[in-house]
Amino acid sequence: MRSRLGGIVAGTVLSLAAGGAAADSTPGGMTGEQLYYLLVAEFATVQQESQLAVPAWREAAKLAPEANVLGRATQVTAQFGDFPGALQLAKRWRETAPGNAQADQFEAALLLTTGKDEQAIQLLQATLARFPNNPKVTLQLAELLVAHGRSGEARRLLSALAAKDPQSAAAYYALGRIDLDEKQPEHAIPWLEKALSIRPSWQEAAISLAEAQRATQGIAVALRSIQSFTASHPGATLARQYLAALYLKMGGLTQAYRLYQDMARQHPDDPDIILSLGLMDIDRGNWKGAEAALQRARDLAPQSPAPLYYLGRLYEAQNRWAEALQWYQRIHSGPLYPEVELRSARVEYLLGYHDNAIEKLRTLAAAHPQEAQIPLLETTLLQDSGSLHQALQVATQALQRMPNQPGLWYAQGAIYEQLKDYPAMEKAMRMVIRLAPGHAQAYNFIGYSLIERHSDLAEAQKLLSKALSLDPDNPEILDSVGWLHHVQGDNNQALDYLQKAHTALPDNAEVSAHLGQVLWSLGRHTDARQVWQSALQKHPDDATLKSDLAHQP
Repeated sequence: MRSRLGGIVAGTVLSLAAGGAAADSTPGGMTGEQLYYLLVAEFATVQQESQLAVPAWREAAKLAPEANVLGRATQVTAQFGDFPGALQLAKRWRETAPGNAQADQFEAALLLTTGKDEQAIQLLQATLARFPNNPKVTLQLAELLVAHGRSGEARRLLSALAAKDPQSAAAYYALGRIDLDEKQPEHAIPWLEKALSIRPSWQEAAISLAEAQRATQGIAVALRSIQSFTASHPGATLARQYLAALYLKMGGLTQAYRLYQDMARQHPDDPDIILSLGLMDIDRGNWKGAEAALQRARDLAPQSPAPLYYLGRLYEAQNRWAEALQWYQRIHSGPLYPEVELRSARVEYLLGYHDNAIEKLRTLAAAHPQEAQIPLLETTLLQDSGSLHQALQVATQALQRMPNQPGLWYAQGAIYEQLKDYPAMEKAMRMVIRLAPGHAQAYNFIGYSLIERHSDLAEAQKLLSKALSLDPDNPEILDSVGWLHHVQGDNNQALDYLQKAHTALPDNAEVSAHLGQVLWSLGRHTDARQVWQSALQKHPDDATLKSDLAHQP
């Protein structure tokens, strides 16, 4: 009985030898050597044995240099990651099949992969001249031109394609994407609507349309748009994931969570959906559900480091440092590795291995001298442990290498505040504002410091008004503004801001202390005591809360 694998190999060889090949390329016209190398090449490909497959395909293409064989050899060689070798084969494929636009496109893709972008553009331009009615070539060239800042040329190509083929949804979609990328969402909307009218089930077009509507008409309009699309296309997973992301941006964790639960029921073996469900469980504080989901994602995608990373994050969220470190230590490479190294250092520090953690961070900083997150973490760890002068030294040295990093200036300013060097603090925070004019927390930091020192309340009000305009829902800024009104004697106005801040940060000791004092000033003594006592249960060592309760009759 013929094995299943033998059937696959034989079937593939027949398909390679038939079709567009020359008349003598049938199995009967092949030499034994040609057939041998084709069989070996295809067998090794099926078995994923790249060390055997790539040279076998190279030899097969040399012995039987026909379009089908060259095309298959090119694709398999690229599949196994030998892009320079695949590029050589692609050139021969294109020369052997001058009437095949696919060969040109594949070579262009390989030119891009090997960093030869300009050659790819030139090749596609020549291909388009030979195949002016091939929409795939037009779209590939347009995408490449946009990526290289030549969107005007891309627009002309796509407009011409749309004129030739008014039913080309891809052309309208690409035009809409160009407008979106160039921050012209109002121009993108009609293109994307046209693409959707031709292909009503196109998820990417529906998502892009919602993004354009969000930029021009607000998040509520975008939400209704994508809700309508997903109602008509309940199997559109990408669109439903985008809908969940909009819910999260609007604070709708419950709606997003239910949406992901439904998607998980529909796609129980999709690791990305299960992983996202686990992340939302972490946000909801559902530790048991999060662990079950992340372990399931790990089982579904055993090669992915993401479930390991988020299992570490899960245990960090529970202050279970040793278990978090065990998960992080299972990741040894990949795009998450730098973040894992930082988190591992932080966890080691919290476990008491201070010297190991600091040494790890300094080794990382030496290897990545322009990465601001490394000295920022070291600064934070030293600052939190009370080593303020060491923290200041780390931040200052990092700023000598990276003077344009607002995060480092902010960290330096926060240390100066603790050291009671207020002029130096303000200088650092104003550097943050100069480098990042939209940095609301820098305005808030200076403003709140002025209030606490009862110094220049007019300037504090100006700074906090700016902070509030930049980030109107930030509870820390709301607390600062409310406390300013209290210091100025307007407790009714203060109460409104502080209640909003306390709703957002119910476990924050400082916000609770402020709210309690304002309630007390308004004669609501029972409410004030309740706020203080509730906060003191969560922060039994907080000196301000203890003092507030002790000093009130």
